[in-house]
Amino acid sequence: MADSAVIVGAGVIGLAAAYRLARDGLTVTVVDAASDGAAGTSVNNAGWVVPIMSAPVPAPGMPGKALRWMARKDSPLYIRPSLRPEHVRFMASLLRHCNPRDFRHGVEALAALNARTVPLFDAYDMDGVRFEYHRTGHLMAFHTRETMRAYQADTAPLERIGHTAVPLSGDELRDLEPALGPHVRAGLRCAEERHVDPVRLLEGLAERCAELGVRFVRNARVVDIRFRGPAATSVRAGRDEISGDVFVLAAGAHTGPLSRLAGFPLPIQPGKGYGFDVSDGAVTLRHSVYLGEAKVAVTPLSDRLRFAGTMEFGSYGRAVDLHRLRGIVRSAHAFLPDFPASAQPRGWTGLRPMTPDGLPVVGPLPGRDNVLVASGHCMLGVTLAPVTAELIAAQIAGGRRASDAATTARPFAPCRFTRHRRAPAGA
Repeated sequence: MADSAVIVGAGVIGLAAAYRLARDGLTVTVVDAASDGAAGTSVNNAGWVVPIMSAPVPAPGMPGKALRWMARKDSPLYIRPSLRPEHVRFMASLLRHCNPRDFRHGVEALAALNARTVPLFDAYDMDGVRFEYHRTGHLMAFHTRETMRAYQADTAPLERIGHTAVPLSGDELRDLEPALGPHVRAGLRCAEERHVDPVRLLEGLAERCAELGVRFVRNARVVDIRFRGPAATSVRAGRDEISGDVFVLAAGAHTGPLSRLAGFPLPIQPGKGYGFDVSDGAVTLRHSVYLGEAKVAVTPLSDRLRFAGTMEFGSYGRAVDLHRLRGIVRSAHAFLPDFPASAQPRGWTGLRPMTPDGLPVVGPLPGRDNVLVASGHCMLGVTLAPVTAELIAAQIAGGRRASDAATTARPFAPCRFTRHRRAPAGA
């Protein structure tokens, strides 16, 4: 039984795990390379809690769309040319997963994982995690009924866990959200979905962790993981050596290099998303809204309206490409006519931790007795943070809890990427 845990990464996944393990009575230390969490991917996202949209990024038809969009720098999906070997291998593997069988497998696995998502967020609220939390539901808006039907088919597996997508006409959507324009002809209403302010969620989790006695080591990049045989004993971060009984690698898009330190490099690559916030009141919404054909998320928060979208592979920095930002602006105007097409908002980016099969990586590294990974959540980091923490806590606790979680966790195990590799030295 572990008494202490070291979590590498203070994003939403790392903090959710720290909170859960601290509630289990473990002494928890969170180590993070940044001085604070205010600029990371965990705050630069749409803030959606949407099991209904939990599907792998690699999907049937994606290769053809990617080829058509390659000529447009403002397209929803863009693959930046790169000869980095890890990028080439990642994209080749991702394309192999763009088939109906793998997509169905991924949707089913994510549906099972999401069975407790909303109750766990409700439990955060009841336990005193202070964050902005909206229960108003979610809308998907489309210019064509054909696109709407395709999304409706993808959401069908979620019905068994109580998440339904009810078809609406364009007029019915405008009754709920008058800001939607006349070109919106169909949509889906998803009443069980939620949204949060991701900034306040991260702050609230950090505050609650501190109340539970979690120690934070900030501005300390992990440069080594030390082992005695197959078991890790400590991490070296800056000038500090931090010991523990169990270690959780939850550093988002940076988890791949960390896993390499443990002897099992995982294929986690960044996928850059873009977004911006506006607070001028030109458009008001009550629900979070997905602009279907544009693949843009719009989130109403207490003090601003947040827009987020696009996926860019092959880009490793946080610089804002204005072409891609303008693409979101134009798409927003096409669905929300009161939003000015000439807007020039200040943009932000976030590097989503992507995997080639579009599924998270959750569980112990093979051959490393006490090193677990919680990363690779693609665009579902906020949605899946509490349930990921539950799986990690169950695997650390062992016994009946681990046995109960085993079936749900199996599709996300790191060994799906490492089963053909040699065990690390000392294992």
